[in-house]
Amino acid sequence: MKKKKISETINNINFNYIDEATQYKGAIKNHFPKIWYKWAAVAACIALVLAIGFPFAKDLFISSDYKDIADTVMLIEYDNAYLEIIEEPKNNEKFGVKNEITEAVIGKHLVYLQKEFPEAERSNYIVANKETNIELLEYAPAPYKAVQIFRDGDKYYYAWFCNYLIKTNESLPIQKAFEVYGIDDASDIVSITPTKNDNTWITNDKAITDSAIISEFYNEIFVLTAFSFDDYHDFMFADELKELEQIGNNIDSEAYTRVADDRKDIIIETTDGLRFMMHYYPSYSWINVTTTMSYYQMSPEITKWFKNNIK
Repeated sequence: MKKKKISETINNINFNYIDEATQYKGAIKNHFPKIWYKWAAVAACIALVLAIGFPFAKDLFISSDYKDIADTVMLIEYDNAYLEIIEEPKNNEKFGVKNEITEAVIGKHLVYLQKEFPEAERSNYIVANKETNIELLEYAPAPYKAVQIFRDGDKYYYAWFCNYLIKTNESLPIQKAFEVYGIDDASDIVSITPTKNDNTWITNDKAITDSAIISEFYNEIFVLTAFSFDDYHDFMFADELKELEQIGNNIDSEAYTRVADDRKDIIIETTDGLRFMMHYYPSYSWINVTTTMSYYQMSPEITKWFKNNIK
């Protein structure tokens, strides 16, 4: 993979084009070492791979030029997933939780934690095999995987669900993403809102609150087939791959930028007030959900839903 220098800071980054920084060389078929998940999860948590896919995250961050960016994110590895510790309170509201963590939102104990690298000032956290002064607790108002409470001594932070840990040749059904937020049926969704695709969560149109329209969305999206990143990449760039393989070159950033330009975002809000983002590519008929690290090929029915309801 080839990398370009990132010209923007992490807080002022153009999320549509970050993936231009690398080039894909093909599906990775080997079993991934544990460290691989860190880079994939970092990318998912800070939305650097929303445009085309997470496999680029490793090479994007692992170089010394980008190490400081990766180190700004602290993750918790728990229950075959990664959660991000949200240290900046102003980031909490977009997820649908209050900035201040009070006793009313602190739920029951889940697991004790320890630093993955005890000697490091900043480190990821893993499950401890004994009692420690660091723990993960439920978020009492909505005890789902989506949001939990991280306690380090007398300091409390929200820990937001980033993604399940899967390899690039694996996929998860879209139901797994909805389960994270406690969505069991369409009645658990109160609104679907088009938003600007710059990760600011600023709305682009009025929220869809009609229960019949939401139910139609829910029913259609749940029947979509899940694809791994490797399969998605082969589908999306099949023509370029075939042509470039003949001359021994890799797909360049122009192909990825073309897809990134097509991305649209929606925010789904639950009856518990939790919010999460979903990405779709109308010209290419794909949906991307970073929670499951998977892609879903749009059916004619869900394509029609987006065309009719998202302006």
